[in-house]
Amino acid sequence: MTEYGCTACPFQADGLEELQRHSLETGHVGICKSEAPSAGGKLSKLTKRLVVTNGVTFAALAASLSACMYLYTTWQSAEAENDYLKSPSGAGRNLKSHDKSRDKE
Repeated sequence: MTEYGCTACPFQADGLEELQRHSLETGHVGICKSEAPSAGGKLSKLTKRLVVTNGVTFAALAASLSACMYLYTTWQSAEAENDYLKSPSGAGRNLKSHDKSRDKE
């Protein structure tokens, strides 16, 4: 005889009818005992793969975020330097005055 068990509580049944009755009364889900996860909290192969995939995905996301922050910071500093060079007191003015003094010589 096949044994059935509840996934939410320790209920066990010898027949499918008992498991169905328990499921209807409690709303719990039952499975065949041979399909039940092993005791001791061991993870299935699929669960282990999902955990590893989650970790890899998180690491890739963190690396992408770090790269984006670096590029944004670099862009901000280049934009600030460009604004300085275009300003009246920036390097453009200094270079023009240097050219004028050189022309006098």
